[in-house]
Amino acid sequence: MYATQTPNLLSDALERAYSQSILNASQPLSLSKIARRLGRTLGRAVTATGRFIADAINAQAEARARAMDYTRAPW
Repeated sequence: MYATQTPNLLSDALERAYSQSILNASQPLSLSKIARRLGRTLGRAVTATGRFIADAINAQAEARARAMDYTRAPW
């Protein structure tokens, strides 16, 4: 394999201006907001997982009940 170099897409001045605009426009990080968002996300994930497990258990119970209806048929 031959090593290839990719050309610079932005000149130094453009890159510097772009990075300064990004830094000036961004909000400062707040640990409490990050922790709250992470907590909410984890809570939603746990809730969704619990619902999925409950749905799977209910589906298995319904399938078992339907199977029992067929095995207890009088004919």
